[in-house]
Amino acid sequence: MRIHYDNLIYSLQRAGGISTYWSELTSRLLRDGADISFSESPNKNIARESLSIPESKIFQAKNKQTLLSRFQRISLPFKDPFIFHSSYNRITNNPSALQVVTIHDFVHEKFYNGLRRYLHLHQKNKSIHAAVKIITVSENTKKDLLEFHPNLPEANIIVIHNGVSDEFFPLAQRIEAQRPYLLFIGSRAYYKNFSFAIDLVKKNIKFDLFIVGSGLNKMEESELKNKLPNRWRLFSGVDNKVLNEIYNNAFAVIYPSAYEGFGIPLLESMKAGVPFIALNKSSIPEVAGDAGVLVDALDIHQFSDAIVEVEQNRAQLITKGFAQSEKFSWEKCYLETKAVYQSLG
Repeated sequence: MRIHYDNLIYSLQRAGGISTYWSELTSRLLRDGADISFSESPNKNIARESLSIPESKIFQAKNKQTLLSRFQRISLPFKDPFIFHSSYNRITNNPSALQVVTIHDFVHEKFYNGLRRYLHLHQKNKSIHAAVKIITVSENTKKDLLEFHPNLPEANIIVIHNGVSDEFFPLAQRIEAQRPYLLFIGSRAYYKNFSFAIDLVKKNIKFDLFIVGSGLNKMEESELKNKLPNRWRLFSGVDNKVLNEIYNNAFAVIYPSAYEGFGIPLLESMKAGVPFIALNKSSIPEVAGDAGVLVDALDIHQFSDAIVEVEQNRAQLITKGFAQSEKFSWEKCYLETKAVYQSLG
């Protein structure tokens, strides 16, 4: 049966976990010669740039993605039954479509208000109710889904964990920085507690703070300059080769996020052989297992104690991280997703 992928996510972000997820599935479907086509708009997404999709398989929109077009249903010409899977909660008006949706998290439901929350939920809820199969990326996200949509048939919900790229691995030789650093990676939305990370490094004066993510806003830059003068560095738009080097040379990853649908950076750090310190919330313990150091409260003293624990048990934490990361792979994620498609005929 034909599969049609809506590459919407590539127009919504330059890089990110969902883009990685989508490109990992896509590359394997192309590798295996699946009967697949795509719809997308012009974009500059890093994950999309890594894919070689034949032009003959692409329904290319002429214009860039707009705020409104992301909410519009896609018209597709197929008459026979086909599987439609959108990268980000969009649906098609084609009655022949068997629609599949992946739910990554419930950030908007839990942390946002106003127009942003309304528009996201409007789109997401339509996608959930149009779907014949719903994939969640963790057991915790499935729990959240059933909390917000208690009438969904649980048999139609499949948990398929994200994977981790093989581009993350221990380097033969680590480069010792002039000063050891703690690494903060990813979005700096308020529930990620970036300001807390700054305060943690301020208290632990022997460390610098390395940041991987988008450019700083004025408030963030001011806070860094005031609290950590000459003790921070920002890396934006780095590829996995450079990111692996940043992981390898870090003392530890700090991950004080209050909520994650999954938490790919934890897996990346484990694969690279770097301990992590994370808040013991949402899906994080599901991904972390017994690796890393989980902290029960967003408390500077508890996180500082965790830094000491990493110093004392570093080798053991790294070994546990390697073992835990082996439980997750993009190939496993792909095969389980492929099985969902096959179950639809």
